[in-house]
Amino acid sequence: MRNCTRVMGLLTAAAATAILGVPAAAQQRVPSGAAGRAPSGGLTIAGKWDVQAGQANYTLEFGWPEEHAKLMGTPSTQRSVVVDPPDGKIPFQPWAMAIRDARDKIHTEPARMKSRDLDSQAKCYPTGVPRFANRGGPLITVFSDKVLMQIEYGHEYRIIYTDGRPRLPRAIKLWNGDARGRWEGATFVVETTNLNGYAWLDVIGSFLSDQATVVERFTPIDANTMRWTGTVTDPTVFTRPWTMGWNLTRSKAQGAEAELWEQACVEGNHFPEWDDIYARELAPKSK
Repeated sequence: MRNCTRVMGLLTAAAATAILGVPAAAQQRVPSGAAGRAPSGGLTIAGKWDVQAGQANYTLEFGWPEEHAKLMGTPSTQRSVVVDPPDGKIPFQPWAMAIRDARDKIHTEPARMKSRDLDSQAKCYPTGVPRFANRGGPLITVFSDKVLMQIEYGHEYRIIYTDGRPRLPRAIKLWNGDARGRWEGATFVVETTNLNGYAWLDVIGSFLSDQATVVERFTPIDANTMRWTGTVTDPTVFTRPWTMGWNLTRSKAQGAEAELWEQACVEGNHFPEWDDIYARELAPKSK
C-alpha cells in the first residue's frame, strides 16, 4: 500500500477526532432530516472523475493569457467558467476588484512581488473551497452518512457529512471550511461555511473572505457525465451571489484501477520565485 494511502487514513482519522471533540453546545445545529438519502440504483456521483474545467485554475474569467498560452504550447480557451452573471465576470466590489487586478498585473513578475502577492497554492497551502473542484479529478465514495472526495493534488480530501450533525462553531475557520451535504434526487448539494478566507480562487488572485458560503451541486447528467456548479455568496467581497460551473467525465479507470497517485506539495517546498521572495522579505524578519 502506498504511503499516500496511509497519510490519507491518518488525516481522515484526525479530522474526525477534531470534529467529534467539539462540545455539542458550541456547535451550530443542522435541521433534522435535511440531509436526505443517497439515491439507490440509477445515476451516481460515485467513482473516479476527470475535470473539464479548462484553464479555470489560472483564471476563472478568461482562460490563459496569451503569453502563458505560448509558454504552454496550447491556445487559450478565452472562455469564462462563470455562468452567472451572464457576462462571465466575477461581481467584485470596487475595493476587491482593485486588489485582484493589482495581483494580476504582477503575478508574472516575482521581482516585484511580496509574499501576499503569491498564489496560495504556489506556497503549497491547501486548495480551499471552491478551488478544490478544479484541481484534478476527484475519487468520490458515497457512504450512508457522508461522502468522501479525494484528489491527487497535495493528497487532499473532503469529508462531507450527510447525517444532519451540527456544524462547527462559527469561530472555527478552515481552509476547506465545514461542509454539510444533502441529496435532491440524484444531485448531491453541499453547503460550505467556516472558510478561513486565505485560499485564492485562481492564479491571478481572485479571492473570497471568511464570511463566504459556497453551495455546490454535483448532478449526474448521464452514466459518464456529471455537472458541477458552485455558487458563492459573500457580501463582504462581492456585490451579489455568483456561480461558476463545468462538466466532469467519468474516468476510464474505475474500481481497483482508479488508484490515486501521490502528488506531493507541502508547505516549505522550494522553488526559485518563492525562495527569492522569502530571502528578500521574510528572512530578514526572522533574524
